[in-house]
This record gives sequence, C-alpha cells and structure tokens, in this order.
Amino acid sequence: MKSIKLFFIALITFSCLSVAAQDKAEKPEKKEKIKVEKPYMVHDRSSKVNRVDIRKDLKGVENVIQIDATNASGGANLASTDKSLATAAISSVNVISGNYNQTRELAKTARGMSMQLLDVVFPCRIRVNISDQYADIEIKEPGFWKISLGITN
Repeated sequence: MKSIKLFFIALITFSCLSVAAQDKAEKPEKKEKIKVEKPYMVHDRSSKVNRVDIRKDLKGVENVIQIDATNASGGANLASTDKSLATAAISSVNVISGNYNQTRELAKTARGMSMQLLDVVFPCRIRVNISDQYADIEIKEPGFWKISLGITN
C-alpha cells in the first residue's frame, strides 16, 4: 500500500514539474521592435508648399508617377482687387535619380494642373518646380504613385 502511495505522489510530482516546464517554454520572448521604412520620402520643400500628400494606387499596374499641383488660395476672383491669383503650374520636373521615358499632361484647371511621368524606373527622386516653388521627393518602390502638392501665394 505504501508503494502505491509513493507511486501516485511521484506521478503527481512529475506531472506538475512537466506542466511548469511547458509554461516556461511557451512564454514568448521579447521581440525587437523593427522600424518600418516608408516607401517614399520628402527630402525638401519650399516654404509656400503647404501640402505634400503621397499615396500608392494599388489598382495601377504601370510604373507611373502622377503629380497634381493646386493653388490653395488661387483660381477665384478677388472681390476687392478684381485680380485672379496665379494657378499652380508645374514648370519643370528634374530627375535627381532614376528615370522616366515620357510626360503626359492630364488637366489644367483654374487652380492648378495634373501631369504624369510614364515608364518610371524606381527608385526615383524628382524635384518638382511649381511656379516659383519646389518639392524634392523620392519614391523607392515601383507602382502607380499619386503626389498631391498644394501651394499658397
């Protein structure tokens, strides 16, 4: 009878120890925080460029950068002076790194304009000149990208 009691005590002790060992093994270790790098970067912009919005269009399959420039305060007649403020016109796009084959003008409005850079080779860093303002932007991964620039005069 004593041997049966000793056997059950030993069995209970081993089962408790194995459960405790499993609990220690299942605890996750602290994971290192990995800083996720954005696929784009705004290196510089002039003081009157008040908005730079960069988004990737997941439906697009071509390597295209679409640039939309708008004057946040322009396009409407001013009641006091009867002068129309200048539209945001993209005067040039200078390539710092990467390449593109062709440009296509999409639209001109009273407040700005839209254009596309076609067959872009990524990573691509461009300097967009809008009237007398600029924005220096780098996009690192391929795809269809939309850049919205807003300026104030």
